[in-house]
Amino acid sequence: MKSIYSAWLALFFSVITVHAVAVESTWVVTGYVFEKGSKHPLAGVTIGVRDQAMIGATTDNDGRFVLTLPSVGQYTLTVFAPGFDTPPPLDISLNSSDAPPQAIFYLLPTATLAAVEVSAERSPDKISKTVITGDELRHAPGTMGDPIRALQAMPGVAMGSDVSSEPAVRGSGPEDNAYYADSLPIGQLFHVDGTSVFHPSLINDFNLYSAAFSPRYADVTGAILDVSLRNPRTDRFGGKASISLIGASVLLEGPVTSNQSFYFAAKRSYFDLLIGKFSDKGVTIRLPSYYDYQGKYLNHINANHNLSLYMNGAKDSVGITVAGSSDTALSQPVLAGDSNINTANATQAVVLDSILSDSVFNKLAVGRTDEIISTNYGTVGTVNAEIKTAFLREQLNVQVSDKHDILLGGNYEALNAVVDINSLNPTCTQFNPNCDLTSAPRVVLHDNIAFNQWDISASDRWHVLPQLTLIGGVRKTHENYLNKTYTEPRLGVEWAWSDRTLLNAGWGKHNQMPANQEILRNLGNPNLSHIRADHRVLGISHTLDEGWTWKSEAYYKKLTDLVIDDPALNYVNGGSGKAYGLEFLVKKAQTERLSGWLSLTLAKSERHNDRTGETFKF
Repeated sequence: MKSIYSAWLALFFSVITVHAVAVESTWVVTGYVFEKGSKHPLAGVTIGVRDQAMIGATTDNDGRFVLTLPSVGQYTLTVFAPGFDTPPPLDISLNSSDAPPQAIFYLLPTATLAAVEVSAERSPDKISKTVITGDELRHAPGTMGDPIRALQAMPGVAMGSDVSSEPAVRGSGPEDNAYYADSLPIGQLFHVDGTSVFHPSLINDFNLYSAAFSPRYADVTGAILDVSLRNPRTDRFGGKASISLIGASVLLEGPVTSNQSFYFAAKRSYFDLLIGKFSDKGVTIRLPSYYDYQGKYLNHINANHNLSLYMNGAKDSVGITVAGSSDTALSQPVLAGDSNINTANATQAVVLDSILSDSVFNKLAVGRTDEIISTNYGTVGTVNAEIKTAFLREQLNVQVSDKHDILLGGNYEALNAVVDINSLNPTCTQFNPNCDLTSAPRVVLHDNIAFNQWDISASDRWHVLPQLTLIGGVRKTHENYLNKTYTEPRLGVEWAWSDRTLLNAGWGKHNQMPANQEILRNLGNPNLSHIRADHRVLGISHTLDEGWTWKSEAYYKKLTDLVIDDPALNYVNGGSGKAYGLEFLVKKAQTERLSGWLSLTLAKSERHNDRTGETFKF
């Protein structure tokens, strides 16, 4: 990491606009002092003259100072301001024949890091939630500077080994999760090599909800990962650049006006350029390449309204060449040749945060997401899809009292997809992941798909007794592609056994739309039902001295209407499953000497084919 401020420090110069007027035997010298970057005038700055201890001045609110010098000659002006770097002294020459020198002092604050924002947890709910702050993430060993990599050390989390490199949480698959950044849905959180799509310096924290999560989140049967990004700095322009063995990144940010600021970050891998490819047993893998970007423009309209413009995006590419004589091609001949996988995701949104009263807060977001998929697999065929989704999200938080909060939410999405497929159609599912590709029928599909979906939700958190908090909620969803509507309750309770010990329990029903290929016309079955999940959680947490905490949770997850293959209909809802386990987490909050955590998970996950009676570990 290198800060571009080091270059600015090398360019420090001092210029004073000086107007010298001969008044008998004295000279009156005036000048100005500003903050470098923001150009704000600095008041209270001390201006002195070297070897002239009795001569000095202090800047006013406009940054202006006045010095009275006794005669013509050489003088050296010095500047002192607490909290700012000391600039080099300035030599001036006063004589009766030359015009006085002209310059302005620009002072750089001593602290070059972004301001630290201190805030409470974004959500008071404790059930099945793990919170890791940005500082803790950035100091976690083994992350190689990528905070979200620390997710793999969380209890109940297993990182995927497929192309997506996404996490599997508590017995669900990687495709069963939903990702958010600042309460906005994002299509991708990880690149193909497991690195996250966000610049490390932008992350405030992440909340991992492993089960029975709030009804304001999307319909998934796995987990929710909600990343919080900080606001742009408002004091001065700055940035940083980073170069590592696998890629390079850059971050620029700063104020635009007194009430507007921005940041923009981007990252590009080049590991593929350095190594290119490697081969093993007739299979040549071209190392993945990717890039990503994040941007935010914040307009602080007034004390009650903030308007933000968000954008983020990521693209990944990976290639594989299978020789015809390889074991892979001998078992699946259609995989011989070149295969390429290219994916891209992007989100843009406008968000208005409003304080409507002392007890009512509102967040309104309007935006869109884009997803592009372009793949070809040997002679299997090609799959190309472009999916555009426009969304409107509303969230209203009403504080009925200091012990009673109500959260109301609504979401509307309009999806439009253009699909172009010319491929063999193996009906592979988690029940037969090694299905035969070569014998699968070929399907040609050119289709435009348009449908919409909406949801409304309500959550009630009520501190009914000093020790007891009740949490209730309900979510109602509808989509008109499969034409399904679900109403699902969520319940929770928190009991403060003591000032340091908290017991909690949660239960909730969840649903999830089947995968895209499983519901497309001609390719899948557009008459499927949603996958259903029933989550149950029981936990205890305890706070120790000096930042130490521990917590343990037992969970049980029941799944129904899982999708299996069917020779006549391609896919049907004919599977079920369960996952259960016990998790333990010891965490040390960050101090000057020690921070980190240790997690232990004992878990089991299995699937059951309701038609054949087969049960297997998942």
